[in-house]
Amino acid sequence: MPRVLACAVLASAAAFAPSAAPLPAAEPAPGPDITFVEDEEEDAGDRPASPFAADERAGHRQDAVPGCIELSDGTKRAGKIYTTRAKRLKIYNLKRSIYEFVPVPACKRIEAVVEWERMDKEWRFKEAGNPEKVYTGRAYPLRMLAWRLTLQNDHEIVGHILGQPLYAEHDGKAERFILHKRDKGPMDGKLEDLVYIRRVVFGPEVYNEALKELQAQGAGPPGQSSK
Repeated sequence: MPRVLACAVLASAAAFAPSAAPLPAAEPAPGPDITFVEDEEEDAGDRPASPFAADERAGHRQDAVPGCIELSDGTKRAGKIYTTRAKRLKIYNLKRSIYEFVPVPACKRIEAVVEWERMDKEWRFKEAGNPEKVYTGRAYPLRMLAWRLTLQNDHEIVGHILGQPLYAEHDGKAERFILHKRDKGPMDGKLEDLVYIRRVVFGPEVYNEALKELQAQGAGPPGQSSK
């Protein structure tokens, strides 16, 4: 058979041959444990908050979440909860030894983990130029805290948060609370008087239930924020 005719026959056969089945889609590469989806502008958490930004009140904040903050003395504050504008909760993950940045709306619950607490003695130098220290007879309360963040997908992060505020707003008034690592009380104070955040629980049901409880107790709205 001439070469030209053979090529034509092969081309015709290829045209009528059934097409090969498509290859199965490759499995996506494993990603991080958690994927956060936010309404905020991309990379907003990497920029400092503008002092000329829009109103900080929860009614103007898409990231404000209804919930309740409970303190170690039993005090509860219900409100729309948020942190500093354009910021996420920065937590040092003790298990992974890295910093993680978690948006408040991604949290289901925040709980304090008391690593240790004690009364620390006050010491002073015996005299100028002398390295020897003497106990003054006074002491102050000291506490070390970690935080357990339970996310909406039930993933948990346990680590340290270094002085980040949470605001609980209700009826246009907000109160500020601090998530921190080290808590030091006044001289001659007591550990039980060194109040800290015991837990923060998010959700409309929790918010409404806490409001009803506070109203039954005759508790007023939170004080004006000191932002």
